[in-house]
Amino acid sequence: MYKSFITTSIFATGLFALAAGNAAAQSTPIPEDAIETAPETLPTEKVDFVFNEAPDDHVIGSDDAPITMITYASVTCGHCGKWFQEEWPSIKRELIETGKMRFVLRPLPTPPAMLSVTGFLMAECAPKEDYFSSIEYQMNNQETIFEAAQNGTVQEEYSKVAAMVGLKNDEEINACLSQSENMDHLRLNEKRANEAKVKGVPAFYVGGQAYKGKQTSAVLVPLIESMYESGQSNLPESALQAEEAPHEHGEGHDHEHDG
Repeated sequence: MYKSFITTSIFATGLFALAAGNAAAQSTPIPEDAIETAPETLPTEKVDFVFNEAPDDHVIGSDDAPITMITYASVTCGHCGKWFQEEWPSIKRELIETGKMRFVLRPLPTPPAMLSVTGFLMAECAPKEDYFSSIEYQMNNQETIFEAAQNGTVQEEYSKVAAMVGLKNDEEINACLSQSENMDHLRLNEKRANEAKVKGVPAFYVGGQAYKGKQTSAVLVPLIESMYESGQSNLPESALQAEEAPHEHGEGHDHEHDG
């Protein structure tokens, strides 16, 4: 089960100013006792659109594409950054731009929590057409952002992200970061991730099924193309079997979970 790394007390108005503060703390996972968890006695809340596209989702691709991939990822997840740098260009060019597949990105913050939530909230404030550009920038510049967090210059890096999404000054940035509806959207995606039993990021779902095969474009592109050509929207049995070792979770960039 995914443990929430969103805490209301940290991500309030003035977050952008906090991002320029203690860089050492930003690069360390939030300890478990700082994580908000729902009491086990509360009834389970029904969550819609767990395995299919939701009206609030961030989507790229043709409305007529017969196949939809839902991906949970974090801008501070090392595996996610590597995937976006190495695999995403081919996925985007060969599957999305050709109209074969729609791609849904569901943001799922991971440690360092202040960095991932800041990045996702800024992306939420972007015009619809610029959302993915903001995410791509953060994925491609992960190491630069982490280094800036260590040396105390992270505000400069997020100023670049802010400019990409049209935020002109600190006042607009703080207004963006304090919008409750954007934080609510992150929390909603956490609930969907829990319902989908996401155990690590990036996590992929195609046709409502968890994809467990290799995550390289060399495997995904021909798989999706084969499904497209045969008129199938569900994964073949072979793609439902795990083919690679689970992600490691001790480095501070991926999920942490209940045992």
